[in-house]
Amino acid sequence: MPAQDETTPQELVAACRRLYASIDRLDTKAANTVGVSRNDLRCLNMLAEAPIKPSKIAADLGLTTGSVTTLLDRLEKANLATRERDSDDRRGIIVHPTPFLFETLGPIYAGVAKEIERIASAYSAHERTAAVRHLMDASSAYELVTASDDR
Repeated sequence: MPAQDETTPQELVAACRRLYASIDRLDTKAANTVGVSRNDLRCLNMLAEAPIKPSKIAADLGLTTGSVTTLLDRLEKANLATRERDSDDRRGIIVHPTPFLFETLGPIYAGVAKEIERIASAYSAHERTAAVRHLMDASSAYELVTASDDR
């Protein structure tokens, strides 16, 4: 039996569930803020990192090219993304985020990041290292299960 101050693996799983539920609620709020679906928001999350080709969006979201075209039509109509010619492939398209995307959704996610940084500043370096390790390991667990489903 673990000592009184020890966290059990089951408590870590429960904490992960709570985290993922909290992220889900925040993403729902963000999607509703700009009037898009959760899948559209997943695409916007990808765009926030870097411009991307529609084929990559299709592959990462598990969508057909036709579905991605419809998704991008919605995002352009909402002024959240633009399609531009690929300078490396004149037949290709690159999808870019718009400033409006960052103006509307940026504050929501920046607020969370700021709060996490505030909380983490009270942790020791060892605690922060352990927290990052756990989050990375939890991400790897999800990726492992997802990859095994694709086989």
